[in-house]
Amino acid sequence: MKKVIAITRGDGCGPEVVNEAIKILQIVSDFTDFDFELVEAPAGGEVWKKYGTNLPEKSFEIIKSSNALLFGALGLPDLPPGTAESAILKIRQGLDLYVNLRPVKLYNALRERCPLKDEFIGEGIDLTIVRENTEGLYKNIGSLEEDKAENIMLYTREGCERIIKYAFEYAKRNGHSKVTSVDKANILKPSQLWRKIFHDISKDYSNITTEDIYIDAFCQWLIRAPYKFQTVVTGNMFGDIISDEAAYLIGSLGMAPSGNIHPGRVSMYEPIHGSAPDIAGKGIANPVGTILSVKLMMEESFNSREIGNEIDKAVEDALQDGRTKDIKSRELKTLSTIEMGDLIANKLKGRLKA
Repeated sequence: MKKVIAITRGDGCGPEVVNEAIKILQIVSDFTDFDFELVEAPAGGEVWKKYGTNLPEKSFEIIKSSNALLFGALGLPDLPPGTAESAILKIRQGLDLYVNLRPVKLYNALRERCPLKDEFIGEGIDLTIVRENTEGLYKNIGSLEEDKAENIMLYTREGCERIIKYAFEYAKRNGHSKVTSVDKANILKPSQLWRKIFHDISKDYSNITTEDIYIDAFCQWLIRAPYKFQTVVTGNMFGDIISDEAAYLIGSLGMAPSGNIHPGRVSMYEPIHGSAPDIAGKGIANPVGTILSVKLMMEESFNSREIGNEIDKAVEDALQDGRTKDIKSRELKTLSTIEMGDLIANKLKGRLKA
């Protein structure tokens, strides 16, 4: 099963964490029926400095002709805000990647790293945020003037229907019994349309429990009782905020993966963290979020839940033996980015050989 994977290493610590995720792809290729061809597709701040664009046409053509995209992180401190990062929006909009899938799982090995008291963690944290990825405020329809700025919060029926249906189907595939919708329907007209469509679609999934929560209340409940949530579906801006909040509950922003997905088409997989220029080149960045993004790639783009599960188990096994600085433990050795990647790769190799 030959698959072409475009590689965008990005800026800052992006290349460091992508290198470790590539090790996982190599292990999968060596010990399964998958055969991966990796093709470079440069984008970001360093590319902008060299070519005057953050997403060269050649790179985008490579991405569009691939089976999936493994993406690092974009952004440099010596460039104006958005100069590099806007390439992400170009890819999301250009490929119509309407699903932003963000699993949030607290591994037992990292339970002590969760900032919540044990009573709030409950039986554990294992939820997935399904974020609409192409509409809302991030569609960036608006204007900036000297004394006024505006952005239109655009929701369409088509956009709402397809992301909400995806969330229910995701819940079915993963054995979730509840889907939570997050909106601001008491104030915002787009949220009122969202809520109506959510209830209409929920009628086709009578075996799944549903609930509506306002965004401000959800942010509170995510701290008070995160164990109560399974599949959470929400709009673009709300999803961005709550997924970053949730990431800190699982030990570190460096632990959180994501997939920018259009089912059946080329999709992009990346950690949710930024380029972290303050730690770039120091060998301390956490590669787990990027490695778990490969897990999502295997499940969502290549339809291999079995291999995805093995990657997940390899991460869980590795966390028992060593950690990067952001999730360090007094009892375990603190590892560099490369050492953490090697540890997970070796754990995965052992599991796939077995």
